[in-house]
Amino acid sequence: MDSNKRKISGFSLIEMMVALAAGLIVSTAVVAFAFSSMKSNGEYVQSTRLTQELRNTMDLVTRELRRAGYDEYALKYLASGNASPFSRLLLDNTNVTPSGTFSCVVYSYDRDKGIPGTRDTSNGEIRGIRWFSRTVNGETVGVIEYAESSGSTGVACDGDSPDYTKYPVACDSVSHWCALSDPRRLNVSQFAITDNRAVVEGVQVRDLDVSMIGGLAGSSDISREVKSKIRVRSDCYDPTIGNCSTNPSP
Repeated sequence: MDSNKRKISGFSLIEMMVALAAGLIVSTAVVAFAFSSMKSNGEYVQSTRLTQELRNTMDLVTRELRRAGYDEYALKYLASGNASPFSRLLLDNTNVTPSGTFSCVVYSYDRDKGIPGTRDTSNGEIRGIRWFSRTVNGETVGVIEYAESSGSTGVACDGDSPDYTKYPVACDSVSHWCALSDPRRLNVSQFAITDNRAVVEGVQVRDLDVSMIGGLAGSSDISREVKSKIRVRSDCYDPTIGNCSTNPSP
């Protein structure tokens, strides 16, 4: 009788405590792993989204600057020994940027529906890109802005800012500066243009390095940097070579 009782007896209290402790350890490890995986996946999604936002903005900047100086009648001006009205490109460091770099560029190029070979402000042929720190919804956010000329008004790096109290952001009606990056999604902490222009046999060859650092708006956990090397396709010929680095605005 006693032998049968011993055969059907359960776990002792000590055995149950050891089993519970082992189960808790395994459960804690599983929960920690699951939490870590979810966090890692969330950070990956945010990182991918941030990189895509920065690349989209940089791609537009790159395409624009490569077109700078395009003139449908460029050969006519070159043959006459005169400078094309589209040849000038201004770099400005009005804003705080790393030493030796610039945060604003003003340029121009010939566009459809205008008069070929003539710089037409009413056709948006003078354009600009700049970085500025703005207050959006009570937070300080770095924004990439762009502008194009309108009427008889050109583009200036110190022009008034867009209206960030509205969404979509309204362009400034006088300076024509608009938001290029979305301040509700992207905080651009740095936009720097390095000037590698050089004069070769009386022609200014234009090479620019552009870097952009940013994070998602409202979050400082993740930051990414994108870079672009830009060879401006149109070199600048001007009897006064210093004119190549001035504002093309009238």
